[in-house]
Amino acid sequence: MLNLGLRVTLGHHVEQKGSLVDEEKTRFDFSHDKPLSNEELRAVEQFVNGRIQRELPVSAEIMTLAKAKEVPGVRALFGEKYPDPVRVVLIGPETVYKASHDDSVEFCGGTHVSNTATIGPFRIISQDGVAKGVRRVTAVTGRVARATIAKLSQTLDELSARFQCKPEELVNRVDDLQIEVKKLKAAVAKNQAAELTNAVDALLAEAAEIGGAKIVVGQLPETTVDAARMQIDRVRQKHPSSFIVFAWIAEDGKVPVLAALTKDLIAKGLKAGDIVKQVAAIVGGTGGGKPDLAQAGGKDASKIEEALILAKQIASEKLK
Repeated sequence: MLNLGLRVTLGHHVEQKGSLVDEEKTRFDFSHDKPLSNEELRAVEQFVNGRIQRELPVSAEIMTLAKAKEVPGVRALFGEKYPDPVRVVLIGPETVYKASHDDSVEFCGGTHVSNTATIGPFRIISQDGVAKGVRRVTAVTGRVARATIAKLSQTLDELSARFQCKPEELVNRVDDLQIEVKKLKAAVAKNQAAELTNAVDALLAEAAEIGGAKIVVGQLPETTVDAARMQIDRVRQKHPSSFIVFAWIAEDGKVPVLAALTKDLIAKGLKAGDIVKQVAAIVGGTGGGKPDLAQAGGKDASKIEEALILAKQIASEKLK
């Protein structure tokens, strides 16, 4: 019934690629090139539950493989070798001669209930991609489905209590909360960007100049590598001759280090990769990169000041 429900909902391109049925769940693999939407999942569930509630009889017939292949709507697992004669299982029709493309009819040697009503409620609990063009749905029935539904109902009640709203209002409340969180994140990002710019401007204001090059070295507030690189570009635009080393303590406690040079300093033989390796070694890390920009990471935040002192010493020695 799940096999037929997927074809009815998604299209007749759906082919079974594998399945498993045990006491706890049913797992079904099928050909489909994208995840199922919530609406599609619920449609498949409704289809199967509808067949279960109709209390359809389940029967089986033994017939020659050639004749079995002519039964309207019959399905077989692709690539599977079936015996001759083969067992044909039908859900609904009393005989294969009354079967249609709207019925669940398959080759199968396994055990089955005698009536769909025995199955109880059917609930899809997950979907996954298992290979290119192959999806998997996992579903539960009977006592497991009842327990799953009860747990979901309990979760729904708890969320309704926390949000102080009716269950049917939860989606709108969550949407509103997501909008609020998005606004707050934007505000935080704006403040962090301003704080970072101010910190770099302060380093620029106090930066020494050696051989015509600005030595912009210092610790930044917590930031991202991308944001720090943007600040490097800003420094280069302001000062065409710059020796830049930035380090900061990341959220995970690690120490990212960036070293950057302008073209004139590279022409003098300096390489950002060599600089970042020396500086990062102080904080227990390593790294590398191109002559104009290199990145490293360390683990010992307690030595970040020592590392930046070394960066200034390297600039003094190389640019005299």
